[in-house]
Amino acid sequence: MTLRRGKLGRSHPRYRGVVVEPEVVTSDAHLRPIERRIRRLVAAGVDPAEVAWRFRRSRRSVSQILALGSRPHRGASSSTNPEVPRPLERRILAWREAGASYAEIGARFRHSPQFVRRVEDLARAKLARAEKDDK
Repeated sequence: MTLRRGKLGRSHPRYRGVVVEPEVVTSDAHLRPIERRIRRLVAAGVDPAEVAWRFRRSRRSVSQILALGSRPHRGASSSTNPEVPRPLERRILAWREAGASYAEIGARFRHSPQFVRRVEDLARAKLARAEKDDK
């Protein structure tokens, strides 16, 4: 990150006379904007108490943001396999195999019959794709 004093460009944020030029950091992509800005300022040598004052936060809040932001990011859960039907899809398929109509299933799950039909179609396509991949 580059800090410089001087004239402001419209695309650069200003912190008490210091222009902070944005940097693209892929490791911070999972952080919220305020978390990225706080980390950037602390990395530039600004005291965490000053950062807390600038963002109208408590010192404890800033230290918590720094601590939690430095923990390893947990990506998508391993249980979200796109080839495995979700619980709603499994339940709709089971009700359809039992002979229930789209309107009956929709009333049970508080969704429209059209939604139930779409979920069933997607679940069947998912199962067909999984069978095709197994062969």
